[in-house]
Amino acid sequence: MKMASGKLRVAVIGAGAAGLCCAHNLLARPSIYEAPVVFETTGQVGGTWVYTEGSETNSHVHSSMYRDLRTNLPKEIMEFPDFSFDPSVPSFPHHSKVLEYLEDYTDKLGIRPHIRFNCTVEVISPVLGDGDSVQVPWEVTFRTQGDAHPVTQRFEAVMVCAGHYSKPYIPDIAGMETFQGQVLHSHVYRYPEVFSSRSVVLLGSGPSGVDIAMELASYAKEVTLSHRGSPLQWTLPKNVSLAPAVVHAAPHTLTCSDGTELKADTLIFCTGYKYNYPFLVPARSNGHLASSQESLGANNNPQPFNLLEDDEFLGPDMGQGHLPPLYKHLIHARYPTLCFIGACKKVVPFPLFNCQALFFLAVLEGKCQLPRPSQMLSESREELKKHLRDGLPLKYLHRLERDQWKYNRCLEETAGFEPLPPVLEKIYEACKSFRKADPTSYRELNFQIVNKDQFRIISS
Repeated sequence: MKMASGKLRVAVIGAGAAGLCCAHNLLARPSIYEAPVVFETTGQVGGTWVYTEGSETNSHVHSSMYRDLRTNLPKEIMEFPDFSFDPSVPSFPHHSKVLEYLEDYTDKLGIRPHIRFNCTVEVISPVLGDGDSVQVPWEVTFRTQGDAHPVTQRFEAVMVCAGHYSKPYIPDIAGMETFQGQVLHSHVYRYPEVFSSRSVVLLGSGPSGVDIAMELASYAKEVTLSHRGSPLQWTLPKNVSLAPAVVHAAPHTLTCSDGTELKADTLIFCTGYKYNYPFLVPARSNGHLASSQESLGANNNPQPFNLLEDDEFLGPDMGQGHLPPLYKHLIHARYPTLCFIGACKKVVPFPLFNCQALFFLAVLEGKCQLPRPSQMLSESREELKKHLRDGLPLKYLHRLERDQWKYNRCLEETAGFEPLPPVLEKIYEACKSFRKADPTSYRELNFQIVNKDQFRIISS
């Protein structure tokens, strides 16, 4: 599995927070790993934290940042375990401060020289030899902007850190094609002034839906927050109202599940995102993974392998895109030299990225023994079956929420690395309570960690 140097060569796809974290952990083990190769499609680090103006009709922009966004988690629990935010930054910083933090992380930890900017991964392909899928190496085919032809290189492992906040998920609504108002996704929302005097309906009451509704309240004629969940418990601005989920559209009205009709000239979908890994596009070859020769298409250009095989596991669609069968929400169950860092949802991201990266490296180094692929596949299927028995939709398969702390501890104990301090969970739960009570004011709080078990609020 190792190169002639005796070291492992690992590819990292994406230079957002997850990719930078993986690169740092690889660079911290120079006796085991060659310097990582980090492939980044854009010209800078930061991933989703890079603000792009875009336009209300351009869904191809990568970032979902809007101009005035501040984090909905305090920096005290967002930061990587071995790299702190500037102490002068408030607990809930503007998105530009998070990007500054990631830029500092990149430069101070020596990651930047190992990033190939403006370089897009087109295909990743397992190199199948004697049938051993446990230590299968990978061929990564990539193209640098301006180059006529792609290049293929071999790696012992691949860490996919491409994020899941760039491809909007828009549910089907009957009659939507007849609606004559403006329709957009929160992915392309940037600022509220352009919605002045409009009647806006937002579908979805997650963090983006609530934040955008509060921004629009000062400019729009009226704002309706349409959602399926339980009633919100805080006081709304006078021109903001709640409604059940929109289920039907007509030229000038939107009908809710209870029959309520809403007059609207703008509909904003705040409905989340699809998993999107274009280098994993299914391409079946007689029901099995194609060989290196079978994967060559016209002009000998490599074609994507079917790493998303096994329809019995995934079903026809997870509702918000496909992921391969993952062991511990992380490692490809058939080919465990491929991992997906940060595929989990509803988590504190940066510390979780670090736990996942350390676990995967422990696997590569032989410090942590995985079950055989057949057993990991079986466990992944059982997890899916239990998920469905509990009446949960497929799209929530990798949503952790409160289970994230138990999940992190499982990775820590199995791989034997230093655990996250318990105070992070305590701050997370406190912040969740403050946000639920009043999403308009909780960001004025500032937290301070006293020790690994205690925190205090130092101003409000």
